[in-house]
Amino acid sequence: MNFRKKYETAIIFFLISVFGLLITSKINLVTADLGRHLKNGEIILKTFSVPKTNLYSYTNPLYSFVNHHWGSGVIFYLIQQTLGFAGLSIFFTVVSLMTFLLFFRVALKKSSFIVVATTSLFVIPVLASRNEIRPEIFSYLFCGIFLLILTAIKEKEASERWLFLLPFLEIFWINLHIYFWLGFFLLGVFFLGELLKARGWKRMACLGGVFLAMLGTAMLNPAGLKGFLYPFKIFGNYGYRLFENQSVWFLDKIVAYPPNLYFKIIFGVLVLSWIYVLVKRRNFSLGLVLFSVFFSYLAWTAVRNFTLFGYFALIVIAANFGQEKKTEVKTGVEFLAIFSLLSLILFCLFMINSSYWLGKIRLGIGLKEKNVQAANFFREQNLKGPIFNNYDNGGYLIYFLYPQERVFVDNRPEAYPKDFFEKIYVPMQENEENWGKMEKEYGFNTIFFYRHDLTPWAQNFLLNRVSDPTWAPVFVDDYSIIFVKRNELNQEVIKNFELPKEMFFVFR
Repeated sequence: MNFRKKYETAIIFFLISVFGLLITSKINLVTADLGRHLKNGEIILKTFSVPKTNLYSYTNPLYSFVNHHWGSGVIFYLIQQTLGFAGLSIFFTVVSLMTFLLFFRVALKKSSFIVVATTSLFVIPVLASRNEIRPEIFSYLFCGIFLLILTAIKEKEASERWLFLLPFLEIFWINLHIYFWLGFFLLGVFFLGELLKARGWKRMACLGGVFLAMLGTAMLNPAGLKGFLYPFKIFGNYGYRLFENQSVWFLDKIVAYPPNLYFKIIFGVLVLSWIYVLVKRRNFSLGLVLFSVFFSYLAWTAVRNFTLFGYFALIVIAANFGQEKKTEVKTGVEFLAIFSLLSLILFCLFMINSSYWLGKIRLGIGLKEKNVQAANFFREQNLKGPIFNNYDNGGYLIYFLYPQERVFVDNRPEAYPKDFFEKIYVPMQENEENWGKMEKEYGFNTIFFYRHDLTPWAQNFLLNRVSDPTWAPVFVDDYSIIFVKRNELNQEVIKNFELPKEMFFVFR
């Protein structure tokens, strides 16, 4: 191995080590969607059918919705059953690192190694902002694969025959995550670039055929046309405001969210890269312009898209700052200087918000400690529903308690009528009169709540229940609190486990 390869390998190892350190952490199943995905996978493999109604909930069991990421649940379930939660953690890390290397390789086709490596350090804090095991990891991976294939064809490094792999990949993508439409966007950008270069009717016909084939394969999902159109309709039924779907501007007004700062840094570097292109009077790449505008828009309007933005920003920034003549490192002194520079950049990024990173870096695999205590208590004490739970821990309860118990709500706004959140779920926590009506209507026997739900209505509700003589707190840990109704059914549990009200207080 020559010196250049050794130095590049060392730098890449350094980058993936940093990225891996930031994204590898133990799973908090209490608030994650993962529990529900695992239960989905279990049910699908046992019944060989994808549920089309909200079977997990007793409040809206017949409400129909499109299960747009059922395939991810199957994959997660198979891995968890084979390798446990530790294996699931490792799988997430491996897929994330593979995706990073795919985008890194695409960027190298457009820039020098030094520029790509430096840009990578800037984008890694943004890439690591979402380190929860979610179906979206497959969308990042497929974006990287699509982009690598299209770039290789554009650079004449691969035959056009590789284009026909894309419809095949689309079959998997549409059944794994709702962002499958990004495959059409990427192909469309490539098509437009080829059209402007007047590649000829044969190339255009080939691309048109691939596009039509992708349309056909995208219909190969359990919901057919409805599943294909679902990404454009899903937010029409959202009755609950999700943190991850909020804009950067909105979050800046209400909370200190550290990833916003790192996103703004990368966005600023992206803008500077285009200024650099203008100053140098270099030719604009239409594809890079479209990537910049489109993915910047997605990230500014919903923080859940930060990671997606980060991957494409890596390519655009590296390409814009790329040197016309790619330099090579030839001596150990040069390598040491570059490695020192990268380390300094990393240190400065870390020091901008060191408390955030010190709290975030929790290297480990598997479940967090004591993550199953609350569910075990519920089962061991043979507690019964109906359960009133909050939005955050619905997936947790589904995983541990279904089908013996069903949830009041879970973290899928699309699986419940909009009015359910706006006229029932939120008002019953805000107002004691509304709570009384719903308590009578549903006959709650247990309240199973995520303690750190910071919505104003949740905090208000918990304070009221602690002082409510008709409910007894019987369990609390770092994540959950459980109340039971003071009735004959719960008499023994209350006698053995009731917690003194004095132990509960709230920070003002």
